[in-house]
Amino acid sequence: MVQSKKILIVGAGEAGASLVKDLKARGAWSSVAGFADDDPLKIGKEISGIKVLCNIDDISAICDEQNITDVIIAIPSAKSSLINRITEKVLTAKRKINILFVPSAEKFFDSVPISPSLQEFPISEILDRDEFTIDLPLMEKFFAGKNILITGAGGSIGSEICKQLLKFSVSKIIALGRGENSIYNLMQELEDYRSLMPQKMPHTSFKIADVRDREMVKKIFKEEEPDIVFHAAAHKHVPLMEFNECEALRNNILGTYNILSLSHEFHIDKFILISTDKAVKPSSVMGATKRLCELLTSFYNENYKLNTATVRFGNVLGSRGSVIPLFLNQIKKGGPVTVTHPKMKRYFMSIPEAALLVINAAAISFGGEIFILNMGKEHSIEEIARKMIELYGLKADIDIKIKYTGLRAGEKLSEELFYNSDSIEKSANDNIFISRNEHSQLTINMVEEIVDAVTNKVYSMNGNDVRDFLKKFIPEYF
Repeated sequence: MVQSKKILIVGAGEAGASLVKDLKARGAWSSVAGFADDDPLKIGKEISGIKVLCNIDDISAICDEQNITDVIIAIPSAKSSLINRITEKVLTAKRKINILFVPSAEKFFDSVPISPSLQEFPISEILDRDEFTIDLPLMEKFFAGKNILITGAGGSIGSEICKQLLKFSVSKIIALGRGENSIYNLMQELEDYRSLMPQKMPHTSFKIADVRDREMVKKIFKEEEPDIVFHAAAHKHVPLMEFNECEALRNNILGTYNILSLSHEFHIDKFILISTDKAVKPSSVMGATKRLCELLTSFYNENYKLNTATVRFGNVLGSRGSVIPLFLNQIKKGGPVTVTHPKMKRYFMSIPEAALLVINAAAISFGGEIFILNMGKEHSIEEIARKMIELYGLKADIDIKIKYTGLRAGEKLSEELFYNSDSIEKSANDNIFISRNEHSQLTINMVEEIVDAVTNKVYSMNGNDVRDFLKKFIPEYF
């Protein structure tokens, strides 16, 4: 016999009331048991015909008494501390309870009403950190009327940059990607937003091209006339690139060189490289190629006066290839959840956070900076796995086993965000730091050697050749 659902809605405010009306209209579940709310004046009263049963501290008892199956957090403005307080109360109940939430009221467009669409509990809450704030008026002033080119637009960060740019009065978004499926999906997403706010929607141009193909990308630069370039196209999977060294060299380094040189040729106002913490004292081919991309970006700023900046951050929650989608899939299959090493730690932030801070960095850049996003504290991968298991109402090591698989090729137990902490200073945004002393150290002859290798010689190189080549320019690579 299938158990009927009984729902407790946390938050008896506007979002909660709207949710009740929507649930009743759709008949999505058999019953709503009641509300929980911290306002003592609401306890015992009815909201949209549903009684406020308890405050947040009593959620666990109510869940047991009412046989609650689903808790929906309907507090769009709730900070991370409150969300975690609620989940702790839910998880202390004696029964398995699904946790869902009404997404944040932060919207792409002011005219879009608060949606009662439900999603699984936001994994970003495992970070126990409030969302970053950004200077929206500053960014609106900077991006208004600009044509923006995003490479790697079909990827996690690239696509989110495209979507976040819709908040501003940009003239045109040029979304460039190699995979037709990912660009098609992005096109469909942006079309959905167009129907909501057609008067504010910029012109969008979707381009299928490989950043390694300089002539094709040059054609796009000529036709689309971008003012600002966000370069997010890259191979980023560390273990895979350890066995595909030549491809990492061509895609990451040649691709970056092509976009840099074309940005210079077409007098782009600003070029922004998306980098990674793996570029700091790299232990992997992927990290070393990204470090060389950073050096090339600084070289173009120092030698050709191209206004460039690099944005460096750690792992992004929910991005392709990250542990979060992997863990989710493993939990849904009943486990085991695979953790490489019990002491492995990583910096994390959400995809929207990363994209918004990249955009913010572009607006405050004067040229030559390496921006380092405030990632908060390092998080144990094992602890993340355990918390995710708990959020599904399960117990680690009992319902879902954790299996240790060992470090993979190129991986470190922990990553670093900067070379020298003494060189770090705050920007106008407290969540963005600047490193001003990481000069390129590349000469014109060295750049010519790099370009020749990634253009012509890479086809005759093996894995060891690639590593030796990278060590020549990045002596700290190990």
